[in-house]
Amino acid sequence: MNRSQRIARDVLVSLSAQRSRVLLMMLGLTVGVAVLSAVIVIGQGTRERIMGLVEKHGLDMVMVRAGGDVQIFAPQSDRGLASLVEADARAVEAEVPYVDLVSAVQNQRGISVVYEDRSVITRAFGVEPTWLAIRHRDVAEGEFLSESDMAAMARVAVLGVKVTRALFPEGGAVGRTVRVNNDPYTVKGVFIELGTDAAGVDDWDDRIVVPLTTSARRLFNRPYLEQIVFRVTDVRRVPETAERVRNLLAVRHGIGPGQPADFFVREPEDVEGAALETTSTLSALLLAISVVALVVGGLVIMNLMLASVSQRSREIGLRRSMGARASDISRQFLLEALFVALAGGAVGVAAGTVIAAALGAAGIASSRITWVPFAVALVACAAIGVVFGIHPARNAARVDPAASLRGRAA
Repeated sequence: MNRSQRIARDVLVSLSAQRSRVLLMMLGLTVGVAVLSAVIVIGQGTRERIMGLVEKHGLDMVMVRAGGDVQIFAPQSDRGLASLVEADARAVEAEVPYVDLVSAVQNQRGISVVYEDRSVITRAFGVEPTWLAIRHRDVAEGEFLSESDMAAMARVAVLGVKVTRALFPEGGAVGRTVRVNNDPYTVKGVFIELGTDAAGVDDWDDRIVVPLTTSARRLFNRPYLEQIVFRVTDVRRVPETAERVRNLLAVRHGIGPGQPADFFVREPEDVEGAALETTSTLSALLLAISVVALVVGGLVIMNLMLASVSQRSREIGLRRSMGARASDISRQFLLEALFVALAGGAVGVAAGTVIAAALGAAGIASSRITWVPFAVALVACAAIGVVFGIHPARNAARVDPAASLRGRAA
């Protein structure tokens, strides 16, 4: 048995003899790595979910919203801004290259929809027939709005899944007549189930959609728009096209250089960035907690190892008297610290992954398990084991054999 093998054997024998101390040293690192692993797994799942939602809602779509504030996601209440009109939509359609479909959009919250003895309060949208293709939507039943519906200002509506289930729990919504703010509307179609937007705030299944002419002249009775949405023929041209729209609307609205705009142009990249930013604060806090826990775990290892050096001074002196070198003693204690750190990390990454997966299964958070948390835990724990194990290892190597055998550490 060579020297390295003997040291490895001594490490295992020593750790086996002090199981309680080893478990205590592992505890802090286990907690820190569990939090760190859960944050990584949930962060990866969140990014994947957001990218999927952005792609589902269209990477080729650009939206113009009324109001000059930066609005990445839908406002939480109706603001009644009158800065966009249908003529702006027609100007974008006619004058901006790479735009092939445009739809003006109105919307309003607090709309009452009633069928027999059932009712819901939802959000209504007035759109043009092109809206379906621009927003990458589809209907599960019936059909979408048509140009003839627009021309006739028809009282027809397409319902979201949640509205449909609330009013027609047994199905058969298409062709029925509902009352929207006390006026009769024929249900023309039902959307496929879509879920929420990238922020998890705006529920695409809790709404109804009617023709723009109907909303402007009957349901809402107003000319101004909340949005203009348009599809770009080439996704590589999205930034360029968005800038052209900004310039066009600035001229139409009489907005000079340096003056605040009364509209906001939102690109798909804005949605992704803002959605990721909404989770960054919590992730940063949890990462900070995990780092603190890791450092505390490292300090616990160092202090318990220092105590172990003092208690094992006679063992160290005996080994030195039998030919062990100071470097052998140092390596043994450093390997003990490293082994404990890696063992705590292994338990922690397993616990963190299980917790993140359980949260994902419960629908509380998104999770995606990859090799990343395992690699991060391995590197972090190895670094902590080495950094916080060096001082005890050096102290062990400096123990005076003669003094320790006489019953005191030097």
